[in-house]
Amino acid sequence: MKITRDIVTDLLPAYFSNEASADTRALVEEFLKQDPEFAVLVKDRKSDELLGQMPAASLSEDHERNTLIRTKHALKWRRHWLMLAIVFTLMPLSCVFSSKGLEWVMLRDAPYAAHTYLIFAATSWVLFFRARRKASSAGI
Repeated sequence: MKITRDIVTDLLPAYFSNEASADTRALVEEFLKQDPEFAVLVKDRKSDELLGQMPAASLSEDHERNTLIRTKHALKWRRHWLMLAIVFTLMPLSCVFSSKGLEWVMLRDAPYAAHTYLIFAATSWVLFFRARRKASSAGI
C-alpha cells in the first residue's frame, strides 16, 4: 500500500497532539523526509489549513472551570425564566367555582394587575425560549 499525502494529512492531528503511537509517528516522519515540499507545509503550520483547523490556541488553566460555571449559570437562569413564566401565566388565570359557575378572580377583581402579569409572563416566556435556543445551539 502506498502512503499518500491524504493519509498523512489524516494522521497529522494525532501527530501534532502527541497522541499517535510510535509507529504512526515514525510513518509520518519518514513520509516528511521523502516529501520535503509537504514537510515545509507541515513545519510552517500551514497543515492547519489542510486540516481545516485553526491553530491551537493557548487556553488559561482555569478555562474548563470557567466554562462549567458559565454553563451552570445559564442553565440556572433558564430554569428561573421557566418558573417565572409559569407563575405569571397562572396568576391571572386563577379561578373559583361558585353558584354562577367558573369565575376568573383576578380578571374580575383586578383586570389591570392581570394584564400586567400577562405582560410579565410573555416577557418571561420569550426570555426562557431564547435561553433554551442558546443552550441547544451550544449542545447543552
